[in-house]
Amino acid sequence: MAVRPFQLDRNFGFIIGDISRLARKEFDRRVRAMRLTRAQWLFLCHLARQPGCTQSELAESLQMERISVSRQADRLEKAGWIKRRDHQADARAYHLYMTPKAERLALRLEEVAVRLRDEYLSGLASPRRESLINDLLKIKTNLLEMEARSKHRPDEN
Repeated sequence: MAVRPFQLDRNFGFIIGDISRLARKEFDRRVRAMRLTRAQWLFLCHLARQPGCTQSELAESLQMERISVSRQADRLEKAGWIKRRDHQADARAYHLYMTPKAERLALRLEEVAVRLRDEYLSGLASPRRESLINDLLKIKTNLLEMEARSKHRPDEN
């Protein structure tokens, strides 16, 4: 029996990966003039979603090592994009906050993201967009539940 070739052009995971890569690439192109690296704008976008988080919490959200987030925070603080405030319960930890300068930039990044999203979703009627988002959120929930279950039992094959 002949082995059927793997069809990447119709594979869900590859399609999602390609869409993510292409959207990031286009977003990078559109924000290049703002003179931020992708790591910096990701840091600020995640911080905008969770103001006052600790560096450890942000590292988990970004799926990065804490030392990498700490170094990035150092650079962003020196550039005037963020402020660190001492953690009352843990002298080794900091709460991170965006400065007004960074908040204005985060709004601009969001505007770019909205315009880009509108462009790459063009041709899909509003109800289809909503259904697509709901379906993707369900898939995300399923994956998060699988992750949570895997933390409570040994690896399975």
